[in-house]
Parts: sequence; C-alpha cells; structure tokens
Amino acid sequence: MPVLDVYFYGKLVGKLTEKNSHLSFKYLPDVTTPISINLPLQEERFSDKETRSFFNNLLPEETIRESVARYTQVSSNNPFALLREIGGECAGAVELYPEGVSKENEITQLRPISTEKISEVLLNQAQIPLLTGEEIRLSLAGAQQKIALCVIPDDSKNYYLPCGEYISTHIIKPQNPYFEDIIYNENFCMRLADKIGLPASYSDIREFNGVRAYIVKRFDRENNIAKVSGLERIHQEDFCQALMLPDKKYQKEGGASIKQCYKLIRNADFSKKADALITFLQTIVFNFIIGNSDAHGKNFSLLHKNGKYELSPLYDLVSTCVYETLSVNMAMAIDGEYNPNKITKQHFLNLARELEIKPNVMEKIISNLTDNMLKKVEELKNELKEQGLYSPILDKVEMLINKRIKQLG
Repeated sequence: MPVLDVYFYGKLVGKLTEKNSHLSFKYLPDVTTPISINLPLQEERFSDKETRSFFNNLLPEETIRESVARYTQVSSNNPFALLREIGGECAGAVELYPEGVSKENEITQLRPISTEKISEVLLNQAQIPLLTGEEIRLSLAGAQQKIALCVIPDDSKNYYLPCGEYISTHIIKPQNPYFEDIIYNENFCMRLADKIGLPASYSDIREFNGVRAYIVKRFDRENNIAKVSGLERIHQEDFCQALMLPDKKYQKEGGASIKQCYKLIRNADFSKKADALITFLQTIVFNFIIGNSDAHGKNFSLLHKNGKYELSPLYDLVSTCVYETLSVNMAMAIDGEYNPNKITKQHFLNLARELEIKPNVMEKIISNLTDNMLKKVEELKNELKEQGLYSPILDKVEMLINKRIKQLG
C-alpha cells in the first residue's frame, strides 16, 4: 500500500495513503496543529473526499498539471503519484516525501543558479515545466508557468536553487506569447494595489541574460533567525481548499462565490477579522475596476499564524479583460451578474445586502477606492516609465480602469 510521509513545518505529522485508487490521510499521535481548516485533529482516517479536497489542491492546475505528468511519466489524474514526484515544495508549510525517505537527510546549502541558466529555463518552460535547474520544484499550485527560486534579500540579483532549509522565496514567471506583455500588466496591477493601500506582495520585472520576466515575493515565507537559512514557511491554504470545493475554480462550474468566501472569513478564527472582511470586499471592488475577471477562489488564501488565520497578501492580479481572446465573464458573480460590462454600483449595494452589510459601508469602500485609484494610476505609470518598465498594455489597462470607475459613478 503506497504511503507518503506528510511534514508540517518540517515535522512529520501524518501519512497519506493510496489504496485501490482511494486516498486517505491520518495524523500521527501527539500532533497539536491541524494542516487544514477542514482536516481537524482526530484519531480516525479522513475519507477520500476529505483527503482529496486538500491534497489535490496542492498540485498545479489543468495544462500545467498535464505537462508535469508527461515529464514525470505519471497520470495527470493520479494526485498521489504527482505528489510523490513533486510534493517536496508545496505551497505553504506542507511537504510530502515517500515513506521512510528522511527529510533530515536533505543537504542544506546555498546553490547558486546563473542568470544564463534562468533564461534557459524561462525560454524552455513549455518543454520543462516547473523546473529550477535540474530539479522539479512545485512553486505554487497554479495555471501559469513559473519557477521558484531563493532570493535574499528581495532586491538582490543573486539567485539560488531551493535546497533543504533554503526554501524558495520568490516566484518567477516568463512572458506569455499569447498575451501581450502580461508580465508588465501583472506588475502594474500588483504595484497599483500596493500604492492604494491594499496588501500586495513585492513584485518587479527582472532581466535574465536578455530575457525579461516577472518576479514576485512568496507570501508563505518569513524570516526566522533560528533557522540555518534564516527562512521559515508559513502555512496557507486557498479558499477552494478551505471550502472543500471541487477542482472547478469558477462559480458557474461549482466553484466559490463571493458569499461563500465572505462567510469563510466571518466564521473562521481570524486574528483581525474586521480588517480581513473589509480587505476582502476592497479586493472584490479592485478586481472589478482593473478588469481581473479571473479572480476565483484559488486566488484568495488563508495564512495560518500563531493558531489563528490571516488573509494572505493579494496575488495574481492581472487585467484579463484587456485581452480579447480571454472570457470577459467574471469568475465570481456580483449580485448574480457575471458580465462586468453590465455591472453598476447598484449591483455592489445589492451584494452588500446579501452579505448582511450596511450598503453605506460598500458605498464608502467604492468611493475611497475609486478616488485613490484615479490619483495613483497615472503616477504609477510615470514611475514605471522612469524605471524602464512601461508597456503600451498599461495604457489599455488605464483606459479600462477609467471606464469601470465611470460605471460605478
């Protein structure tokens, strides 16, 4: 019976077992902290459904999963086999290794990787999915090509392969030939969120031997001087994992709704619940304004800190609506409407009532965000021009932002 050892914050906490294509998970005795909001501490094994809802969501999505499966020569429909191959660096603080393969035997040292090698990997992502150098490393469960590296500090131009306690700290995404300058688009949207006071991770555009790529700091990492590397994992789970939803990301297909996400925050044990609820609502409005129609449940995450939850910094902020080949329909409906071109302020006020929020609270969120964004968009664009990080795609994003703000007028 195949078994994977499950580590949490570097300690062995349980066993993931496969039997007749069914998965089960069981905690070891004396474990004090659960690995998921939906896998509470208990002596009994968790069912196949409960187990899959968490562990399956540690894997990449769709085409990237298929790419990894081909490379590792296992079935894309076999999460256990995929986790056996690439579970050593999942998102958050969970790691999986074949039973009996001691994590303590890992070598802990900095292993430099040249910008030439990084550019080679970036240019060959279609053939070598999720690679950093010679090793497969799962950076984050996601649908975009990306690689994970250790970069200390954030603005350093020294890059290292994750190894042992030297875990990855940053995600690097290459240009996508199908979507014009998407790395400039994402960098702009992330920096705009930060400029208006929303919690967004550090992002930048770097050049690797002539190849430009987007780099973003992982929010599931923090400094810890007690560690050899000075780095520590922070456990996180996305809202699809926390809500025990199926693999489908989009509300129309059974994915998360705004109401489900809001209730999750309201009912969970958050350290600053009121702040988290407001930040979530601000993010919903912000995503509408920038035209991020791909803001689904997997693009929101809970961080586990000191026995309580926090909302993760924002990530994967992209103005998808500037690309004609992508669906304009939003991942999560606002007052039952998926088409952003039909949405007005009234839809948001109705959403507030659905969430049992006073409409004037939503009015204030919209007013503050729109006023702030109108001031900051041009300012940010000029800053990026000075830094050599401008692209004409930013003009399209700006036009869309102005259009959406008028819709909310």
